[in-house]
Amino acid sequence: MKKLSFLKSTFSLVLVLTMSILLVNCSSSSNDDDYLPSTGNTFNPTDFALTIRKTELNDGNKWMMSVYYDLKNTSQISYNKYEQGSFNIRFTVKSTDGTIYQTVTIIPYIEAGVTVGDFTYLDAVNNTKTLDPATLTAVIEKQ
Repeated sequence: MKKLSFLKSTFSLVLVLTMSILLVNCSSSSNDDDYLPSTGNTFNPTDFALTIRKTELNDGNKWMMSVYYDLKNTSQISYNKYEQGSFNIRFTVKSTDGTIYQTVTIIPYIEAGVTVGDFTYLDAVNNTKTLDPATLTAVIEKQ
């Protein structure tokens, strides 16, 4: 009987140690937090500056347009959608027959004062339409 009692206490001790190690590992902060902004400051659409660099119809396909743009964080703090709210850019363009097409791009993490270059596509899905680059608009909005 003493041998069985010894095994039970040893097993219990191993179980308690394992649980303690898991608890400490799960509750400690991860290294992922090192690059995130330190505050929960709110952002507004005016904290970003959007500049459209170039628009082009793709390879002569008048129903598909590429939009190249720069997005700058004009605030004094880094933007992280998980801490300051989610923002996106809504691109809208009309076809020559007046049909409206849109695409939405989520704004990623951007450090304070940094400009990020990116691109997106707008397409009419129907290759009989012709998109009019002169009607392109882009609006930054809070989700």
